[in-house]
Amino acid sequence: MAEVCSFCGNAEFKTKHVEYIYRREGKMLVVSGVPCTECTYCGERYYAADVLARIEADFNDIADGTRSAKGHLTVPVEDYSQLA
Repeated sequence: MAEVCSFCGNAEFKTKHVEYIYRREGKMLVVSGVPCTECTYCGERYYAADVLARIEADFNDIADGTRSAKGHLTVPVEDYSQLA
């Protein structure tokens, strides 16, 4: 990881576990408990390459039917130009 935040330049970070949303080709996978390092000033998150590779592999397994997701969500979708 960089010594300073690439977004704001802050040098202080904290380690935490967060919810990560992986999207590809109109499909989405929500993963909870993902480890990251977060800038304490602006909140920019940094993920290790192996963490992201594991999420992508899991997405691929679920998308091709090799395994099932632990649960499913129904998410409403809106187009901003259509909002009242």
